[in-house]
Amino acid sequence: MTTVSLRPATADDRPFIDGLSPRLSRVPGPPWHDTAAMDGFQDRHMAVSFAPADGSSTVIAQNESGRRLGYIHLRPGKDGVTEEPCGYISLLAVTPKAEGLGVAAKLMAAAETWARSRGYRLLSLDVFAHNKRAVDFYERGGFTSETFRMVKPL
Repeated sequence: MTTVSLRPATADDRPFIDGLSPRLSRVPGPPWHDTAAMDGFQDRHMAVSFAPADGSSTVIAQNESGRRLGYIHLRPGKDGVTEEPCGYISLLAVTPKAEGLGVAAKLMAAAETWARSRGYRLLSLDVFAHNKRAVDFYERGGFTSETFRMVKPL
């Protein structure tokens, strides 16, 4: 059984975080976007997510020997309807070997603790509708869909 611990990310963790970016760009996305488009989206999303922001936090999950297993990046956000301040999960990624070990669930629990500690009533995230595995994971964790953006390729 792998023991998973969490810690705040440091500058030394950035290569690990960036190294998971291609994994994120390969999640099931809209079929009308090719790999190059998804890579570009992921690069832009990483740049925006990791731009300096007050109150943001990145948490690293690691095993007992210190091997990194995944991370979650959290930012202050606003509710899309009321503009109430809320927590926003901008990125969550685990290594392929960490899948199924409860690493993502532990990172999500840390996100909830982070949001509550800041007095947020809501915690939000975005996920591609075609990424069924992630959608199912978030729904099991108590998230529910609030809006759907629909697209029609022409």
